[in-house]
Amino acid sequence: MVTIAEIARLAGVSKTTVSNVLNGKTNQVSEETRKKVLKIIEESGYFPHQAARALKSKRTRTIGLLFPHMPLRLLSNSFFFPGFLTGVAEACEEFSYQLLVTTSFKNCDTDFHYERLLKTRSVDGLIVSDIFHHDSRFAVLKKASIPFVSIGKPEGGEIEEIYWVDHNQEKIAERAVDYLIGLGHRDIAFIGLSLKRVYTAQRLRGYQRALRKAGLPFREELILCEEMWHEEAERKIKAFLRKLSSFTAIFSIGGNLTLDCLRVLEGLGLSVPGDVSLLGNIEVEGKRFLGINLSGVRTYPRKLGYETAKNLINLIEDKPAPKSLVLEADLVEGESCRRIG
Repeated sequence: MVTIAEIARLAGVSKTTVSNVLNGKTNQVSEETRKKVLKIIEESGYFPHQAARALKSKRTRTIGLLFPHMPLRLLSNSFFFPGFLTGVAEACEEFSYQLLVTTSFKNCDTDFHYERLLKTRSVDGLIVSDIFHHDSRFAVLKKASIPFVSIGKPEGGEIEEIYWVDHNQEKIAERAVDYLIGLGHRDIAFIGLSLKRVYTAQRLRGYQRALRKAGLPFREELILCEEMWHEEAERKIKAFLRKLSSFTAIFSIGGNLTLDCLRVLEGLGLSVPGDVSLLGNIEVEGKRFLGINLSGVRTYPRKLGYETAKNLINLIEDKPAPKSLVLEADLVEGESCRRIG
């Protein structure tokens, strides 16, 4: 059986250098040496015993990515999560970590997601997704003294010490609604998930700020913010739009909700952008969205995933990491919005 000592002899380096390469300590090894050691490892078929390494280092070299909702909802979000998971996986590969992805049949099942997992010490750190206002999970993780990074800027409670990565949700929402107002729209519907979700509340504040700048009133009847998925989302959006006396534009803040809006508008016999302008959320590469060159807020899930995982790994390894990292989102002017008036 090939050992670290044998790898070191073949590479002409010390056992410490081989160990540094295996443990992702790239700042202590030159790039040329790292590649040489990795090549010999690959050619020799060496496979380190993860359990033994974990016992010795008191680390599993595994990070957890936990989704506080049912698997069906995770899999149905076909726009955001594939890119995000790709980014997390890229960081894990770069820094020699494994990724543990888990979810629960119950929504926000704190006991299953966190307390049981933490007791087993199966991971060195956690990525917290889908955060809510006054999110109870943060207290559990703080008590466990385990590194974690939030996807999204936390709100409510003791959040000063929480590390997070996100796009500037409020700023980009304000810019998006500024764009619609500049096209002459005054009756702009806002469609999102629950206001308990911090990114929904942040996007809504950006929407409100744009209205105030333009001297337009904030109208509750134009706001739909509820937890809704699949056919339920289409039913609720249809009922919501039917009740409106007037609307010329929709600002949808999620990729799946944008898809739901397109289906509902088509079912109501309304064309985009002929009858209604649709400003959506663009979370995938490519210019077209179901045959439409969509106008909308372009976020970067893959970059978000990479930077979140990288930040977490730096925390685990006691390396410098920014407390907050804000990624820029872009406003894309496509063909789903038109000027009126």
